[in-house]
Amino acid sequence: MLKPIVFSVFVLAALTGCYKRDETHLNQKCTKGCAVFNFSVMTGGNLNAPVPGAYVDLVWEGPKQEIGGGPSIDVANGYADAQGRISFSFKPIGDEFTSGDFTVTAKSTADYIKTLQYFENVRRADTVLNATLALPSIAHLKLIYKNFDPKNQNDAFSANPNYRLPYVWQGLMLTSSDPTNYPNDFFDIYQKPFDSLTYVGNTAGNAYTYFQVVIKRNGLQIFHLDSLYIAKGDTGTYTLDYQRSFQ
Repeated sequence: MLKPIVFSVFVLAALTGCYKRDETHLNQKCTKGCAVFNFSVMTGGNLNAPVPGAYVDLVWEGPKQEIGGGPSIDVANGYADAQGRISFSFKPIGDEFTSGDFTVTAKSTADYIKTLQYFENVRRADTVLNATLALPSIAHLKLIYKNFDPKNQNDAFSANPNYRLPYVWQGLMLTSSDPTNYPNDFFDIYQKPFDSLTYVGNTAGNAYTYFQVVIKRNGLQIFHLDSLYIAKGDTGTYTLDYQRSFQ
């Protein structure tokens, strides 16, 4: 059996789509000759803690060559048990195992980040799929940039914050303290110098937030990976000075 290809997308907002969804076969029982999809919904930087009661939604999405998107079928949904586990058994009603992809949405209470995970190349109707669904909890980041004073056209400054979960590095959506002049947290010669600038936003809780630091200053180039552990619900502060050398 070919191993399914899997990758993930992690989002803060509600997931939307324009596919034609067929809900008439949702949660149909299957007892013989079934495909079985077993999921464990886990959280934390090492995915070592279950998320009891997490909601899981399995959908098949057909080829998307059509204008407005291809067809889709709501296969099954339900809530994970106390160990974060849920299992779906089903038979295809059409082309689920000959084309298209399976997508799985996982969500929980408001202190978790809703996620979407794709499973490609699932091509046997008797597939037994075992997978972990990452469901990061929410923590908060306060990112402070200091003393930016570019001198030439190659100067640049950024922390590039993100968090890591299986199959994806997820960049953060941060809000600037001065969105008119500094809407984004990447700075070059075209931005005015500043003494201090703050960005805030959500990140993964009980996990490390990583910073892919870039400092280009008067011909000096610094590329540095840094990290900050933030517990669920807490606010972590990371300060980056343009004059820093990391030595």
